[in-house]
Amino acid sequence: MQGKDSIIDDLIKSAKKTASAMVDEATAEAEESANSTRAALEAGKLEAQSQAQADAERAYSGAVKLGELEANKILLERKQRCVSAVYDELRSLIVGLPTDKYLKLMQELVISSCADGDEIVAGSDKRITAEWVKKVSAAAKKKLTLSKEKGAFDCGLIIRNAKYDRDFTLDALISEMRERTEAETARKLGL
Repeated sequence: MQGKDSIIDDLIKSAKKTASAMVDEATAEAEESANSTRAALEAGKLEAQSQAQADAERAYSGAVKLGELEANKILLERKQRCVSAVYDELRSLIVGLPTDKYLKLMQELVISSCADGDEIVAGSDKRITAEWVKKVSAAAKKKLTLSKEKGAFDCGLIIRNAKYDRDFTLDALISEMRERTEAETARKLGL
């Protein structure tokens, strides 16, 4: 019996060590990506602010009120473009995830939201397969199937049943996240 317990303990220790290494690697990748995105956004911010300032000076030479309104409009548009760049970059990062990490993210979304008998609708992204749905179904301990119908989206999935659809397409996820975090994102960018 002690030999069995020792083997189980060794397996658990090995699994914890592997999981810790995966978390450390993912954290490092995320931080590197975040730093790269911050640098790109800072450069874009400086360029946008410089361009907005130049545009504002030209507009101000006309009627003062009209010039001020135009400058504010231009500055707001530039700020919106900077904020949009954050979410565009996030989308690119998710689309570019290695298949295993992308599928793990999708699995977490499905498991947290699925019900027995749900159907998974995939888009044009070929990473969501019937085999993957079977694995997720087993992990969720719920009966899930892959729809024969393809969705009109490129990334993510939709969980469907007779009562409702849960939209986990990448565009819907980014849109929902943007709605919740846009003000905080603009603040962090100094806009």
